[in-house]
Amino acid sequence: MGVYKIPENGDRMGTLEVYYNSRTGKNCALAYGYGATYGSHAWKMVGISRSGATRYADQDSGNYTTYAGPVYVSARDTCINVNASIHFKNKFYKRSLTSAHCD
Repeated sequence: MGVYKIPENGDRMGTLEVYYNSRTGKNCALAYGYGATYGSHAWKMVGISRSGATRYADQDSGNYTTYAGPVYVSARDTCINVNASIHFKNKFYKRSLTSAHCD
């Protein structure tokens, strides 16, 4: 499991959580709002893929009050890429993980 601040630097506007299920070989990710973006309608997005992929294996986005996701990818014995965004008051807050969680 990994918990990451959105954005990486500056005021925290959200949280990216990444999980791995060793039984199924799947990774899961969610993007939560935090502070002013939690509990209020704000655009939230999370996408996940195996490293080296040209597009997301799974993605969720929308005007959510709490979180986007969960999204899943089968990634036993390989790394993943995860991207999360929160749009609030005309500003995008982003967090990206590249070649991470190499289970």
